[in-house]
Amino acid sequence: MKKIYVFISLLLVVMSSFSQKEYISIQDKIDSLIKSKKVPGIIAATSQKNKRDFYTSGFANKAIEEVFNLETQLEIGSITKTFTAYILTSILKEKNIDVSTSIGAFLPDSIRKNKTVSGITFLQLMNHTSGLPRLPSNMDMGKNPMQPYINYDLNNLYSYLKKAILDTNKKVSYSNLGMGLAGVLAENISKKSYEELVKKYITVPFKMKSTGLTTKENLPIAVGYFNGAAAEYWDMNALKAAGGVKSNANDMLTYLEYILNHPANKILESVTTISAPINNRISIAKGWHLLIETGKPEIIWHNGGTYGFSTFCAFDKVNGTAVFVAINAFNMNAISDGLGIEIMKMMADRK
Repeated sequence: MKKIYVFISLLLVVMSSFSQKEYISIQDKIDSLIKSKKVPGIIAATSQKNKRDFYTSGFANKAIEEVFNLETQLEIGSITKTFTAYILTSILKEKNIDVSTSIGAFLPDSIRKNKTVSGITFLQLMNHTSGLPRLPSNMDMGKNPMQPYINYDLNNLYSYLKKAILDTNKKVSYSNLGMGLAGVLAENISKKSYEELVKKYITVPFKMKSTGLTTKENLPIAVGYFNGAAAEYWDMNALKAAGGVKSNANDMLTYLEYILNHPANKILESVTTISAPINNRISIAKGWHLLIETGKPEIIWHNGGTYGFSTFCAFDKVNGTAVFVAINAFNMNAISDGLGIEIMKMMADRK
């Protein structure tokens, strides 16, 4: 999962140039991307005022030429962080803990001695202003290069936090470590596993039947590709709250529609309200990012990337629109992000 901000400049280019283009259909667009960008497969799912459409091109599994369908499972990568922000915010509210509370009291005594770490607030974890790096320095990715997180357990995480030195600048700096820690804190406070928390706060109330930390045996599974070779689905161990969820296009639209259809939900309002600026057009809420143009509705979005998938989702509360895009290949976020934003603009213009 790369820094999300690598793709901000591309998003802004898409936005500024879109009005100059002649619109083509979404299906034509993704067919063109398959041909010109040589990606294995694409699925795009849209919702406009709860009316759904799905578009696919290429293959979810090249070896058997199996195409994507609505139930095809895949890794959503860092979109998981939006789940984590919702879960943690819900738990804090239930326990009457303010988001500005420092996290030290909910970690082992040995970590509390590191005053810079123990002084981080819950909000700073969720809006990436904690000063924690993108990844901890004691990760040994060489043991299994295709599974960079699998050996990083809670002992490794706590060992790192005891000695961690933060960037005290406190500006937004995207951190898989920070959101992974947010998930650990949710576990510590609730006394439940992250898997249990996903079920309690996300998949059951949102009615997402095919989403979780593991794939379902009765549903098709997309193959992700890393430089043309089939990639393993990640086991993210202690940092699973940063990107370990598997889902499909059907469930992801259900997730986005739930957000759009529940404007009175205080937790959803909280996690989608700006909490820190990044620049004059991009801000961050809790987990979610906001793309802002003068005189136009905010586009609330997040993307994700693993060694097998590049994903993007977004929604617009004003127009009641949402999109989920997935490409089953590594390092294709420039394509999935650009396509997702373009689709959002198309739906806004045809409202």
